[in-house]
Amino acid sequence: MSQYLKKAIKDRYISLDEKEEKVVYLPNLKERYLGNPEEKVQLDTFLSLIYDYGYPAHKIKVCEKIQIGSSTREGDIIVYKDDDLKDPFIIIECKKRKVSNSIFEDAINQGFSYAAVSNAEYVWATSGDRDAIFQVWHDTIHERERNKLAQIPKYEADEKRGYKLKRRLQWVLRHPIMSDTLLYAAVMLVTAVIMSRLAVFYDEQIWEFLFSYLRHPEMNFNWIYNGVAMATTIGSLLLGSIFMRSHQFFQFSARRKLFSYLMIATILFLPSWWIGISNSDPTWWDESHFLMLRMKSKIYLWPYLKAVPLQLLALYALIWLLSKMK
Repeated sequence: MSQYLKKAIKDRYISLDEKEEKVVYLPNLKERYLGNPEEKVQLDTFLSLIYDYGYPAHKIKVCEKIQIGSSTREGDIIVYKDDDLKDPFIIIECKKRKVSNSIFEDAINQGFSYAAVSNAEYVWATSGDRDAIFQVWHDTIHERERNKLAQIPKYEADEKRGYKLKRRLQWVLRHPIMSDTLLYAAVMLVTAVIMSRLAVFYDEQIWEFLFSYLRHPEMNFNWIYNGVAMATTIGSLLLGSIFMRSHQFFQFSARRKLFSYLMIATILFLPSWWIGISNSDPTWWDESHFLMLRMKSKIYLWPYLKAVPLQLLALYALIWLLSKMK
């Protein structure tokens, strides 16, 4: 059995009878018979969770009941996130050593079925000489390849700065509509930077054109900003149609393509236009402010960045609508 056996007895995590035939898991006072080969693997795994992965013993329960519909099952080991043992984190299914492939696969599927109803984040199937560890993707609960891991996360990882953010980011990247939204938003931001720099580079020519053909007395940099925003919208559609051409966002029939692109361009342009005209700083669009800026393109980029959250909502709604229409 485990190399940690004597240490665990000393630390009062388990106790054994004189013949070492029965073990009592002291955190939840569960008694199990070690004559069953699976129980030996379960004991080794319990001790590994404590000494190899650092999980507190009071957050680990063995032979825990799990409600699936109207029936009650028993999970071999459940590791919880919280001290109240209400929020499952890892589901562990134990099998005896040298178990057949089919039985081991059954253990994996059983672990996933428990994770689905308990909302656990990881599944670990082990036979002592063989391990299969997965991160549970609840939006694709049957995934068994891309979510496979080398080992379960250590307990200390949950306390590290940025770990929870990383887990949320992983969920976002797996969420198809959200990941598509962020991808296209990135295309728009790159396009906005390019268009803003071009507007600064050709600043004199733009003003000469505006004064020659428009001659509006209240003309300021907000006029150029609107042009930058519109050029960004159109440019992002062109770039998107090249780099995301297989995406449903650009899969329109020839008859509907022009109308669809105009509709999308209008919806994406409106938030940036609104931010521009509702700018709370009355001097933002003045020439004196433009001349004071170290990075001249900021006069266009900063208002556009403030419009990004509204554009993200519009993008998400558009991609969701297109997926439903499909």
